[in-house]
Order: sequence, then C-alpha cells, then structure tokens
Amino acid sequence: MAWELGAGYGHLGPLLTLARPLKAAGHTVSFVVRDVVAAEAILAGSGIPYYPAPANFLPSGASTLHSYPQILLSTAFNDEAELRARLRAWRSLFAVLKPDVLVADHAPTALLAARGESMRTVITGNGFVVPPDASPLPDLRGWAPAEPKSLEDAEAQALERMNHVAKTLGMPPLLRFADLYAGAAPALFTFHELDNYAALRKGAEYWGTLPGPGGALPRWPEGPGKRVFFYGQPFDSLPEVLQSLATARHRSLIYIPKLAPELMRLASPQLVFADGLQDMATVTRECDAAVMTNGHSTVAAMLMAGKPMVLLPRHLEMFLIARSIEERGAGLSAPALKREGILGKLERVLGEPRFAEKAQAVAERHRDWDPMSPVQNFTALVTRLAAER
Repeated sequence: MAWELGAGYGHLGPLLTLARPLKAAGHTVSFVVRDVVAAEAILAGSGIPYYPAPANFLPSGASTLHSYPQILLSTAFNDEAELRARLRAWRSLFAVLKPDVLVADHAPTALLAARGESMRTVITGNGFVVPPDASPLPDLRGWAPAEPKSLEDAEAQALERMNHVAKTLGMPPLLRFADLYAGAAPALFTFHELDNYAALRKGAEYWGTLPGPGGALPRWPEGPGKRVFFYGQPFDSLPEVLQSLATARHRSLIYIPKLAPELMRLASPQLVFADGLQDMATVTRECDAAVMTNGHSTVAAMLMAGKPMVLLPRHLEMFLIARSIEERGAGLSAPALKREGILGKLERVLGEPRFAEKAQAVAERHRDWDPMSPVQNFTALVTRLAAER
C-alpha cells in the first residue's frame, strides 16, 4: 500500500479499511507512507508495518496548476535528478518487501518505479488521483482555462523527464504520459456524479465511497428549526459565520477538528460543538443540509443521503467537487469564503426545495448501492491479481 502525495488522514484511513480484510485473509500487507506521524496515528495497533515513502516534501512553489501533469511536475517529478533518486529508493523497497501487488494511492513515483517489475499494480482513489487513459489530459480549471499549448508542453516535459530517468535505470519507456497509469487496474472509490474525469472514462466501474470510520452519535441543539451540519477546516471568516449561526433560527452542529479554543464560547442554544468524529450515517440521516470546507467522502455521504449542501472549496480538488454539486443542482458553492455569501447560500439551500429534490434524485439513482461493496470488490481484485502473478 503506497501513499506518496497529499496530506492528512484522507489517504491512510481508506487504505487501512482496504488492508484489514486482506490481512485477515492471510495476505502480508505493508504500507509505504508519506507521513509516518499520521501513520502512527492511523496504523498503530493494526499489526501492519509501515515505512517512509521516498517523496518530495518541498513546497511546489506553483500558484495555479491546470492539469495532472502540471501537478506532478511541481511535486513528485519536479527535478530529474531527484526523481531518479526517488525511483531508486522505491525499487530498493520493492527488492526488500517483494510485493506481488502494488496498491498506489496518489503514488505516481511508485507506479513509475514498478515499470518492468513482475508485480501487478492497482491505482486507487476518488477519481481526482486516478487519471483516465486519455492523452492529452484535460484542463482541470475549465472555468478559467490555460493556453492549450502550456498544457501540451507540461505533458511533454513530464513524459520526457520520466523517460530520461527510465532509460538511466534500464526501465521500459513510456509512449505517452497516460502510460504511467494505463497498465494498472483502477479502483475508483467515488460516484460518477463526483468524478471530474467522468466524461473521459469509457466503461468505468464506480465502486462508491469506502465505509467511514464511525464516530459519536450527533447531539443536535434542542428546539425548532432545521438541522445544519458544519464540518471542515478553519478559514478567516469562520468566527463571523459561527457568531451568526449562534443566533440563527437553524440548529447547527459544528465539527471543526482544528477549531481555536476561544471560538467555543460561541456555543448557544442554537449552536453546539462536537468534540470528536461524528457518525456520518446518523448525521446524514438526521440533518437537513450541510456546510463543508473539504472531504470527498463527506460530500458523497451527504449526496447519497439526498441532502443539499453549501461547499466552501479551498483547493483544486474541492473546487471540482463543488462544481459537480452545483451542476447537479444539489447545492451551492461559496468559494470567496465570506460570511454574507456562506449564510446567504445556506438560506437558499434550506429554503428552496429544488436543492433537496435534486440531491434526492441522485440518491435515488444509487438506492441499490451496498456501502460494503467497495471493500468486497477491492479484496476480490487484489486477490485475483496476486493469484495471476
């Protein structure tokens, strides 16, 4: 299980969910992780060993990235000599761990290092980190597109850099950038409605999101008023937003893991703070709407429960998710992160029935989806690949 790019627990938690049934079935599972401190928090007690990933930990310095090749050029593939060193390190890990199957979650250098090796490969993630078999890859910022030539140049540069290093290490060359992923089996843990590459995937199989980690049952403020779940990371206008919600007619449950302690004083009969992870199955069933800054899985959970939302995107992946929600009429986006915009859009989402109706229509299309099927499908895939090897 390899994780190379990205931050937080959003990669490790799902990988552990996938690893447990494999370990229980008798497979030997190892993790190679970008963040060993996060790994200690998530994997401690699992009985699964983990090792530090040969990753680029320097900030990219890029302000606006428009395509997946540009993302890699500013991170994992930022320098040819460093890429070569990281590839050697990955191959050294392969020599020690001797994997039959490599599961890559946002781990492009691990995938590149696996070229020419006998192991089978799986790319897993929520769609954003699983590019389609297409060339060239599209501009991810369709609302403010870059010059097409700049995207073509970035893809050509990334391909050239990979091939220079591959030649040095005696690895087979790539004919196009997409070849990096073309030989791996995809495990798409998302829904068609949330996949920013959906139009380019031919015959894609969407398994849906993985089961959540569970949590405490929500304790909503008592009294009348609709229930609003507020989840995510702090932002500049958050104190003003919370102050307004504390006196609003709605009942708000706030879960912000990194909330400044002084903001807890804003608790009121209309606003309560959760002090730990919440059980999303119960939250999505009981709430009327959500306001969230991040989280593909939480957005998907709300959508599958037919609940409308206001999204507060802060990075490219969340912008794309927010656009998908708006295009389907299941919610609104407030990218400026201003108090007036957030509260005004929350009033619309709660007051205009069309938002809930559109969200419920999406949920209805997936009413036969089994939340346990993603893990079962993945276990069957990895078991089959290991046996074929």
